[in-house]
Amino acid sequence: MQCVPTICVVDDDEGIRESLDSFLRSVGMRVRTFSSAEEFIAYDGKADCLVTDLNLAGMDGFSLQMVLLRQGRRHPVIVMTAFATPAARSRSLAQGAVAFLSKPLDPENLLLLIEDALKKSQGDREP
Repeated sequence: MQCVPTICVVDDDEGIRESLDSFLRSVGMRVRTFSSAEEFIAYDGKADCLVTDLNLAGMDGFSLQMVLLRQGRRHPVIVMTAFATPAARSRSLAQGAVAFLSKPLDPENLLLLIEDALKKSQGDREP
């Protein structure tokens, strides 16, 4: 039996959280949503992939990535933002993000990136 991946979504925009939750569930994934980076950091459940906004109230996506690295939480991270710049893209990818997306998101493209990240992550864990 195949394990259903848990995708965690961090965005302070409730509409984005609800939209991604609905879409990802419709394709058979488990979804956990968080309204802040701090809320996700406090979460100790399963996270196979994290999709996070870059510009969050409170701790931003860059800081979230750094905290996760320091904590040894190595699940794939996909960063999204409505304010994409080459510098933000470079910094996110340098901090370990597997993808950097501009909002509004193309849900099918996001799904392909999540599936690819999950495959690569699984391959990294196998002997």
